Amino acid sequence: MALALGVFALVAAFIWATVRTLDPRDTVADRDVPTAEVSEVLPDGRIDVQVYALGNRDVRLEIQFTPDADAIESAAMRPDVNFAMLEMHMDGFDPPLQLVEAGVWRANLKLPMAGRWVVSVGFGEDRAEVEFDAK
Repeated sequence: MALALGVFALVAAFIWATVRTLDPRDTVADRDVPTAEVSEVLPDGRIDVQVYALGNRDVRLEIQFTPDADAIESAAMRPDVNFAMLEMHMDGFDPPLQLVEAGVWRANLKLPMAGRWVVSVGFGEDRAEVEFDAK
C-alpha cells in the first residue's frame, strides 16, 4: 500500500509539473522572441523595430535601419523614438539609444506604468509604429 501511494505521488508530481502554466518570465527563451515587431519601408530605406516586453515593465527596444543605396547619409542619423501610452492623453518619452553597430540601436528602459503602449520610430515625419502590452 505504501509503495502504491509513493508511486501515485510521484506520478501526480510529474503530471502537475508538465501541465501547470509557466510565467513567461520563468523561461529564458521568451526573452529572445519579440513581443511586437514592425518593418516599414521609409523614403530613405527600411526600418525594423522589435520590442521585447520582459516583465515588471522592463522593455528592450531594438532598431535596425537599412538605407537605400542612394541614401547613405541617412545611415548615420539616429532615429527619433517615442513611447506613449495608448489610453492616456499625455506626452510620451524618448529613451536614450545605444549605438550597437552602424544602423543598429538598442534601448533598455522601465516604463512608468503597465498597460498598452505604442512606440514610434523613424526620421522626421517618416515613422514606423508598433503597439505592445507592458506588464
